[in-house]
Amino acid sequence: MGKYILKRVLQFIPVFLGVTLILFALENIVPGDPIKLMAGEKKLDPQTELNLRATYHLIETDSNGKPVRDSNGKTIPTPMWKRYVLYVNGLLHGDLGTSYQRKGQSVASILADKYPYTIRLSIVAIIIEAVVGIGAGMVSALKRYSFWDILVTLVTSIMVAMPAYWLGMLLQLFFGVFLKNATGGAFYLPISGAVGPGAEFDDWVYYILPAITLAAVSTAYTARIMRSQLLEVMNQDYIRTARAKGLSRRDVIWHHALKNALIPVVTYIGIDFGGMMAGAILTETVFNWPGVGYETYRAITQRDWPIVMGSVTVIVVVVMVINLIVDISYAFLDPRIRYGAGKND
Repeated sequence: MGKYILKRVLQFIPVFLGVTLILFALENIVPGDPIKLMAGEKKLDPQTELNLRATYHLIETDSNGKPVRDSNGKTIPTPMWKRYVLYVNGLLHGDLGTSYQRKGQSVASILADKYPYTIRLSIVAIIIEAVVGIGAGMVSALKRYSFWDILVTLVTSIMVAMPAYWLGMLLQLFFGVFLKNATGGAFYLPISGAVGPGAEFDDWVYYILPAITLAAVSTAYTARIMRSQLLEVMNQDYIRTARAKGLSRRDVIWHHALKNALIPVVTYIGIDFGGMMAGAILTETVFNWPGVGYETYRAITQRDWPIVMGSVTVIVVVVMVINLIVDISYAFLDPRIRYGAGKND
């Protein structure tokens, strides 16, 4: 197991470097001067613009941070490779850069402020996905070809085909507009934002619609995977042997079938949780949720590349770590799986 974990951690290095290289290349391919983007409609004086270019390593500087000039008295642009090295060095030291639009505010502080909202929303959504998805899949498999099986199959088919942003808007219209008008304002749910000063609802109420929207499609896939895996496991020889020994149907399902059927389900839920933790841009944008996804969307529209690059870098690290945790969990779910124990590992 130790060798497997070490191997996976070492695999992080080329993935991390590859992602940062792609992001850095995209930042420099997209047209637009970052200094002018920072200034907006204001015109910067030459000295201020020079200082900013030196600060963001757009021009060469000496050991004192002063711009270096050539024989003609012009500043020297920093080579692309050197800018990339400086960028990666900053990442390794926890420096994600400084926002172009929010002058003086570091990207790390911005993401640290937004990430708690994304984490809490992801936890609520993954609980909904696990409980409803696994439960629906088990009911569908154990009551095969019954009304409940047909119902689960129909609902999951609809959910898989439904875009998350469209489902979110439907929920907003029904629970936030229709119900409010129908009940005269007696009952409805918030359709935008999170809890804050002077909030009209309790904290947990603001999570209902965004969490359902974020979990909907994944819940449908979880139910489908659970159904197919449980049906497959129930036809295995060791299940027939357990039945032949006189074990009750409940014991066979809970003590023998369910554990093996859950392996691919846990894999999918774990990977999906990594995606949720990365920030669901569509869901957070529809509900104006102040998380990493919505912040990334705003940064893209404003061409605030340090935030875009910083958030995507953090997302990659989070996804890789969660995927590693999911892989390690295999051995605890199924004793037959032992990474690092074989000769070929």
